[in-house]
Amino acid sequence: MNKPRHSFSGYRRLMQTSRKTLFIFIEGYKDRYIYSKITESACQPHSINYQVVTAAEFTEGTGGKEALLEFFTYLKWQSSLINKFQGKTTVSVFFLDKDVDDFLRIRRHSKHIIYTGMYHLENYLFIHGKLSEAAAATSLLDIGSTRAGLGESTVWRKRAAENWKTWIKLCLFSRARGAKSISNYKQKRSQINDGVYGPVKEDEYLSRLSTLQRQSGMQTAQFQRSFTRLSRKVDRLYSMNQYDLVFKGRWYACFLADDIKRISDNRRFDHRRLEKRILSNLQLTLDFNDLWVEKFKSPIRRLLAEADI
Repeated sequence: MNKPRHSFSGYRRLMQTSRKTLFIFIEGYKDRYIYSKITESACQPHSINYQVVTAAEFTEGTGGKEALLEFFTYLKWQSSLINKFQGKTTVSVFFLDKDVDDFLRIRRHSKHIIYTGMYHLENYLFIHGKLSEAAAATSLLDIGSTRAGLGESTVWRKRAAENWKTWIKLCLFSRARGAKSISNYKQKRSQINDGVYGPVKEDEYLSRLSTLQRQSGMQTAQFQRSFTRLSRKVDRLYSMNQYDLVFKGRWYACFLADDIKRISDNRRFDHRRLEKRILSNLQLTLDFNDLWVEKFKSPIRRLLAEADI
């Protein structure tokens, strides 16, 4: 049964009367476990009551980043990001995926908004999670052959990102120019590569590049200059091993699922919904006391201290 939705004012009132002190707002339910673990770690040892809330829980539709930012703006104008009501204080924190908001210069600046440093939260799973452990547990293959087949995780991740660099350029340009292109970050995988690890299909690439120019509304020379500038920017990021700023973390699961099939070497393994289950199992391999988590925990602690909680 779906919970009833609230107006912004109604949800603000619910927060005021709730027993919870800290409200963590996130884009979707798939991020709930990680952000709850981060928040739990940040709140220790003070035993602060908190609640993790997805956008869809208090808005119509699917919610997402736009809904969270609308609610953030509402609370800001109501001076309720830190709210004191009848002797009770509540603190609101909004966790958002960076996506390419930094490239578009549309990031919102507030101590109550915490962006991921990478493209989105799933990037952290593959950067800091234990790939071999999660792959073996997901597929029910032995850990030895899985570890040997994947190799060093940083090398594995770079190889995957490099293979789809041309696809990234199309997606990033489409997003940056607001072109309603079929080459975009919402696609589940590269539409121009011949398979996950395969090379770029040149005809497909040129066709999509032509379509992107048409949808951008630019003349040929202008489009070429603009696309070249963006292409060089992506090349610079890759040369500095900063591909996770523009590579969608969820796409790594495509590569890992493909590798699992290769590593199995025709042995029986669990192939059901590999990509989705890999993401879930990787979450369980994260150490929420690692240094990378401080980026998320420190702002929470500062806000709690400011609110005198």
